[in-house]
Amino acid sequence: MKLQISHQTNYYYDELAQRSVQYIRMTPMQLPHQIIHRWDVMLPKVATNQKDGFGNDWLTLSRNEAHNNLQMQASGIVEINTDTERLEDMDNVPYLLFTVQTPLTKCSEAMREFAAPYLKDPTHDSLKAMANALIMKMPFITDMTHVGTTASEAFATGAGVCQDHTHVFISLLRDQQIPARYVSGYLYDDTENHMASHAWAEAWLEGYWYTFDISNQAFQPNSHVYVAIGRDYLDTAPVRGVRMGGGYENLYSQVLVTRLS
Repeated sequence: MKLQISHQTNYYYDELAQRSVQYIRMTPMQLPHQIIHRWDVMLPKVATNQKDGFGNDWLTLSRNEAHNNLQMQASGIVEINTDTERLEDMDNVPYLLFTVQTPLTKCSEAMREFAAPYLKDPTHDSLKAMANALIMKMPFITDMTHVGTTASEAFATGAGVCQDHTHVFISLLRDQQIPARYVSGYLYDDTENHMASHAWAEAWLEGYWYTFDISNQAFQPNSHVYVAIGRDYLDTAPVRGVRMGGGYENLYSQVLVTRLS
C-alpha cells in the first residue's frame, strides 16, 4: 500500500528567541516493512543529519540568529507491506535493551495487579487480551495527559492517548523482563485522515517483534509507517530541543495520510 504523508509542525514564540537547538526525528526508517519512494524535510536552514543509537534518522537544527517561530514540513511517499506479521531484530540494537524501565515507564502496584492474569504465562494471545483489557480500562480521551505523563500516572487517570497506552503496555511487559519497545510513526485510517503522529508498542516474543497498537486494537503493522523506535516517547519524539529566550510558545501540528494505491 502506497501512502502520501504530510506532517506540518509550527512553533510560535511570544518573544524573540536568541538561539535554539532542535533534534528532529521526522524521517521514516529503512526497514523491510516499508519502502521510502520520496521523503523531504523542509526546515528554516540546513541541518546536520546523523543516526541515533537506535538507528533513527536524526536532524540537528541550530539557529544562532534571533527568531520568533520554528516551522517544519516533512512529506513524502512511503509504501508499506500490508502482509507484515512481525519484524526481525535490529543488529545494532539488541532486544534485551528494551527490558530496562525508564522514568516514563516505571510500573506501579496497581498496574501489576491489573496485568497479573495475563502475564502468568505470556503468549501472543494473552498479550492481545491484555491490550483489549487496557483500552477498556483506559479509553482514548484527549487532553487528560501530556507528553511528560508517566505510565503510572496515566493508568491512575484512567484515560489517555496512544502515547499513554504504549507507555503502560511496555511498562507491564518490562516489569516481567519481557522486552518491549516504543514506536512512533504514522497511521493510515481509511475512515478519516489521521491528524497527529502515532505511537504503538512492540513486544519481543519467540524471536520476533510483534505489534501491539492498543489505541486501535491492531496487532499487525498493516497500516503503520515506522519513523522511530526507542525506550519511550523521549527517544522517539518528532521534535525535542532547547532555546534561549522566546517566552511562551504555541504549537500547531497536523498530519495528513492518504492512500495512493
